[in-house]
Amino acid sequence: MSVERPLVTALEAYSRRGKARWHTPGHKGGRGMQALGWDWDLTEVADLTPKTSREDPVHRSEQLMAETFGAQRTWYSVQGATLPVMAAVLAACRPGSRVLVDRHAHRSVLSGIIIAGASPVWVYPRLGPGGYPLPVDDEDRAEMIRRNDPQAVIVTNPTYDGLSARLAATSRLCQERRIPLIVDEAHGTHFYGNPGFPLSALDQGADLVCHGAHKTEAVLTQTGLLHQNSRLVSAQQIQQAWEMLATSSPSYLLMASLDGLQALRHTPDYRAQWVRFGREMQEIWHDLETAGIFVLQSWWQRSGGLADPAKLTLVGNGERILSELRPFGEPEKADPFGVTLVLTPADDLGVLRQALRAVGGASGQSAPMAMWPQAVPVWPPSEAVRRPREWVPWREAAGRVAAGPVTLYPPGVPVIVSGERIDAAMVSWLESTRDWCRQRTGDLQGFEPAPEGTLWKEGEEGLWVTTEFEGR
Repeated sequence: MSVERPLVTALEAYSRRGKARWHTPGHKGGRGMQALGWDWDLTEVADLTPKTSREDPVHRSEQLMAETFGAQRTWYSVQGATLPVMAAVLAACRPGSRVLVDRHAHRSVLSGIIIAGASPVWVYPRLGPGGYPLPVDDEDRAEMIRRNDPQAVIVTNPTYDGLSARLAATSRLCQERRIPLIVDEAHGTHFYGNPGFPLSALDQGADLVCHGAHKTEAVLTQTGLLHQNSRLVSAQQIQQAWEMLATSSPSYLLMASLDGLQALRHTPDYRAQWVRFGREMQEIWHDLETAGIFVLQSWWQRSGGLADPAKLTLVGNGERILSELRPFGEPEKADPFGVTLVLTPADDLGVLRQALRAVGGASGQSAPMAMWPQAVPVWPPSEAVRRPREWVPWREAAGRVAAGPVTLYPPGVPVIVSGERIDAAMVSWLESTRDWCRQRTGDLQGFEPAPEGTLWKEGEEGLWVTTEFEGR
């Protein structure tokens, strides 16, 4: 009898390819990481047990991490940036409160809003080349704060593609009105303290800052950080939310890799390697554009924005760019309009340059894709997810109200949010995106086959909607 290990087999096959890893995690196969022994795979036992007095190795390591980031207090997450985001939202928001939120926020933001029972006021981003969302203008967001008088503000900065905006006006207005400012900086852990990179939200006055440490740093996948940067939201509120959402048996291997990161940040070479890497990536941007290849980050920088050198988005024929790059390495994400790579000092940039020479005419600016149509909200998300629901084929979804989100992953941003009316444009978008994900890369979460035991024919795909129509 043969025994299957499908995941182990797939992991072994991926490693055997030996290609460059232009994706998370930032350690790129363990380069630059401390050795972690299997006998460290422990949880809360003996002297390792966290104490409410905070006099234990875990809390001491978190304290040291807070000092490296200039924060008042830091929490270690073994649930990526998702736990920090959700805990920050739950700690800062009351049921029924209005929350100003960037529409290109990660699905964890929506989950936090639903759990908190808050009502989002969406700030829609402008779309740049390739239909990629641009950071919301700081002054525009400040004006929306004045108009809507929210009880909390949630900002996603940088975008998945590393485009960043200044937050001075937002931060100043929030401080004046004592509105908690939460910044999902999941893709910007490496910003803080590194010249040549966008300014961290920690330096711009945000109250709570969330980091997905594994995205670019030398730590294990599923590690994250939540930083308390002011006392507007108390440590007690954060801790209460944390205990409601976090696992009670955290992996000490994951936390040990975070401990290694806080120590690494104190070494003289740490900042130097990031500075060298940032300069070389800026040179690569310039060389690509000289060769006629459209680089989203360079374009945004020329437009007056801030861009992360650890991201490289080639805009053009996504299918062709992907096919040219894949013999050399695996990108982070791809869609019909471009390909995004996540890079760190652990990458061999010589291999990257060799691969980029093969891209040639596959790149070039393309027409925007309407990825975030401004949907009409019918019910708050926290109410919609609790209403009776039914599954319908995607062709019959127009006019119905979404019971759950539909999320393109990556980047993990809900295109349709629970409680929004689905229109014909959304249905058309679902069809084209479904085909891309099925044939090439990524996934369309919330878009699934008919449930077993239904009358729908086998293989039909669709989504969940409320059984109640607006006005019933």
